[in-house]
Amino acid sequence: MQTLRKNKTLLTEILSEESSFILQHVQQEEIVTNRDYNNLKIPNQSNEKTVINLLDKVMNKGNTKCCELVNLLQKPHIIKQCPRLEEIFNNNTKPSDHTFNPAPTVPIPCTDTSDLEKGVTSGDEVSLYEMTSVPRGLCLIINNEIFDKLGKRTGSNKDAVDLANIFSRMKFRVVMCKDKTAVEIPIVLKVFSELKQLSDLQQCGAKEWVGGQFTDLKDLPKHGDAFVCCILSHGEKEGVCGTDGTVVPTIDILSPFNGTNCSILVEKPKLFFIQACRGKDVQPGVPVSKKPKVEGTDRELDTDNGQVQDYTLPIYSDYLVFMANVEQYISIRNVNTGSWFIQSLCGQLEKSCTRGKNIYEILTGVKAVVSKKIGDLRIKDANGDYGYEVVKQSPDSRDTLTKILIFPAETTHSSC
Repeated sequence: MQTLRKNKTLLTEILSEESSFILQHVQQEEIVTNRDYNNLKIPNQSNEKTVINLLDKVMNKGNTKCCELVNLLQKPHIIKQCPRLEEIFNNNTKPSDHTFNPAPTVPIPCTDTSDLEKGVTSGDEVSLYEMTSVPRGLCLIINNEIFDKLGKRTGSNKDAVDLANIFSRMKFRVVMCKDKTAVEIPIVLKVFSELKQLSDLQQCGAKEWVGGQFTDLKDLPKHGDAFVCCILSHGEKEGVCGTDGTVVPTIDILSPFNGTNCSILVEKPKLFFIQACRGKDVQPGVPVSKKPKVEGTDRELDTDNGQVQDYTLPIYSDYLVFMANVEQYISIRNVNTGSWFIQSLCGQLEKSCTRGKNIYEILTGVKAVVSKKIGDLRIKDANGDYGYEVVKQSPDSRDTLTKILIFPAETTHSSC
């Protein structure tokens, strides 16, 4: 305990840089209870405050738990993530807290009674979504690239492949349906909501991501602890376009998976990532006091014109809808490297899933990355002349999640 108490200030500084990562491993080692973890993992709380609360919680549990935490912090994978921990432990003659006195001069009583209250839950506690099923769940990608009258969405296949890669590595079973009309999209969604017969999915042209490519679906998937739907398409004010140019309202995308139509997903997170514009305007940038670091001006750009309709139905619990841009504005897709939104989403998922970050931290990371991008979009003016206009983008999220969503970290080097 003295090691933690003596080095509390420095530990707080070091561990705050990877607070979610540390907290998850502390839970996995059962140094804190699940209830403790839920109470410590508070959205929008500062990393420093989270670490302070964690250290206080462990010290209040007594010397045994303090020793377990000190041993954990000296493990190679923890030191690799937080190399400054060597500043503390390289000065000690033993790799364990067992060499130190069991208690400070004035004993700190253990006031934690959470182990005795397993049958008692408080109405205002926020718990975690369970993420233990294998596979984790189903990830459906609807990839509309070729349209009857609207322009080809060049670069969309890059988005689809990258989504398939990251979600398969996150233990989801990934299935894609390609180029669906406005009539076919609701049918596809209904079929994947119900998952009755393999033949139903095969008639929708479903392909499964296996071995780095999309292949014929050979057996019927099952729902797990979460559902993910990624829609890549053009759109208009009322919603997302089918390949025939007709719009599918957002509510028709969400409704097949609500509590009435898909009872197996009740109290399970349903995540919808929609790459489509939400209007026809170009979002400009505004000057800031400190110039953000950007990746350079992007001129290989295209748009997915359209607007995703709002949904504010209280019966739709445990939904998250993350859209490429705020209302009124176009969303950008690079014809070579994919869309700003989907590529940033894949990058943040890959970066964050091993660190135990919750979904809100991941979404915030995507918003931060996309907001710093800047490009020149080729625009036709009223006189029919072409020029370039500076374009920015701001992803927009809304949700009715009722628990904290964290995708469990994988233990192998080949994981996310």
